[in-house]
Amino acid sequence: MSKSVRTALIGVSSLVVLYALLGALLGKNGTNRQTYRNLGVYSEVLSRIKRHYVTEPNLDLATEGAVRGLLETLDPYSTYFTAEEYRLYEENQQKSHVGPGLVLWKRFGYGAVISVLPGSPAEKAGLRSGDLIEMVGDASTRTLSLIQIEEKLKGPEGSETTLSVIRESRGKTRKITLTRARFPYPAVTTKVLEKTVGYLRIPSFEKGMAQETRSRLQALMKSGARKIIVDVRDSATGDASEAAETANFFLEGGLITFLEGQRHPRQDFVAEAGKAFCKLPLALLIDSTTAGPAEIFASAILENERGEAIGERSFGMGSVLKAVPLDDGSALLLSVAKYHTPSGKKIHGEGVDPTVEESFPLEPRPVEDEEGIETPRPLLREKFGTGSDPQLKKALEVLREAAPKAA
Repeated sequence: MSKSVRTALIGVSSLVVLYALLGALLGKNGTNRQTYRNLGVYSEVLSRIKRHYVTEPNLDLATEGAVRGLLETLDPYSTYFTAEEYRLYEENQQKSHVGPGLVLWKRFGYGAVISVLPGSPAEKAGLRSGDLIEMVGDASTRTLSLIQIEEKLKGPEGSETTLSVIRESRGKTRKITLTRARFPYPAVTTKVLEKTVGYLRIPSFEKGMAQETRSRLQALMKSGARKIIVDVRDSATGDASEAAETANFFLEGGLITFLEGQRHPRQDFVAEAGKAFCKLPLALLIDSTTAGPAEIFASAILENERGEAIGERSFGMGSVLKAVPLDDGSALLLSVAKYHTPSGKKIHGEGVDPTVEESFPLEPRPVEDEEGIETPRPLLREKFGTGSDPQLKKALEVLREAAPKAA
């Protein structure tokens, strides 16, 4: 038996003993019996691989692969870092690296684009929601967690990275070169529709967006708006506290959201009456690119019965990550808590359902020239808030039935 095989098998045996001791201490017999059975299966699989595989396997790599596979079944964010990977990950947190402006998930094993931030290098390179990233440089995204993909996309300002991208409408892979650059997050925008309806678009909930939203909303109300539409479509980045603060502008009381995990004590975000200043009839616009903090905002408005939501189910993203170092220098990155709607529904993986469903027509298949290059076409968000926006039209219909109230 090689040294690597002995090390792997001893490690698995140690894990079984450790779980047994923990089980005896904690006294959760039913759960622990299942844990012992699962670890026993894994130990037997390793033993059979060693005995029957065509060549003597590298069980160190097999064990590492098993750990990564286990974490992938939890959620796309949870991952395992080797000691070297964890060292580089910690170093990168201290560097002023920039990303391409993508919000990602895992789909079909690949990195999938949820949203592309306006003005970002990713947008300038032609990436769009729904694209699948097959490769980042020479690394396949099928073998990486979301965090690892995001880390590979980051780099020094001005540096380049090459992506292999599959566009769902084409099914073909093409190479895209991105130049990393800093870019400002888009601002909150407003306008008045039908003389008395204020339209407020919040493209993200980054730091400072709540105060920016406050001033823009107050300006809308001073200009004579008697009803409000808040558009959080394609809003997928930011901070939960900014979303909770923004929701409080419309809520005089009640639970906005809460954060909770197995070892994470429940943390409530509650609306304060003194921070509420808008009582006008309200409608929200959401879709599948509404994610993260925007979902916290939307669910707070809906479940406190403060307004209607028009559009499509939101994406479903809302967890908190924590690095858990291991004795050998490696580490786990785990989702340790998740955000919930006021009624207790997990946002992560479930999303927020609209009260009034209204789809946005799919864009036509892109036309290609003789060299196979797509002809330019506008992004879907360029139609948001215009006369070509069916979800906005439906929101206006909903608000026409709502009686105006005092601000």
